[in-house]
Amino acid sequence: MEYPLDEKRAAQAYEALVKYLTVCQRSEKECKDKLYEKGYHKDEVEFAISKAKGYRYIDDAEYVRNYLIFNKGRYGAKKIAYKLTSEKGVDKKLVENIIADSIDEDFEYETCRGYAEKYVRQKHIEDKSQLRKVTAFLYQKGFDWRVINRVVGDLFDADGDFDV
Repeated sequence: MEYPLDEKRAAQAYEALVKYLTVCQRSEKECKDKLYEKGYHKDEVEFAISKAKGYRYIDDAEYVRNYLIFNKGRYGAKKIAYKLTSEKGVDKKLVENIIADSIDEDFEYETCRGYAEKYVRQKHIEDKSQLRKVTAFLYQKGFDWRVINRVVGDLFDADGDFDV
């Protein structure tokens, strides 16, 4: 059984959504979750989301692009994709397409190499015997195995000593 839309509550849901969005940009899923958490019903939430999308207050593609601007130097592409899809609820295909357009392999390599060099210096790693720690750290940062293997191969010389 479907109930008619309570226009007053729908307007309140929209106002609550706008207030939530004034702090920072959010994904559509985050907005829906917040409105459901506040006790609004499906029709009221859909009304508020639709109206906010009409004003372009909610735009997942723009959200992903902005997220990348601030985080592509902090994490690897895999971790960024995971955070956006699992934690922020953005569509996986959308995230993959925008990441493919925004992060090239050279940038990923340079970022990964920077983290690897810093880690090796901080942990005083001098040879390949502690290589597992370096690769695990880089994997945790969200870098792809291809990039990690390339970086590690470049960091250590033929004798197995750290080469920077």
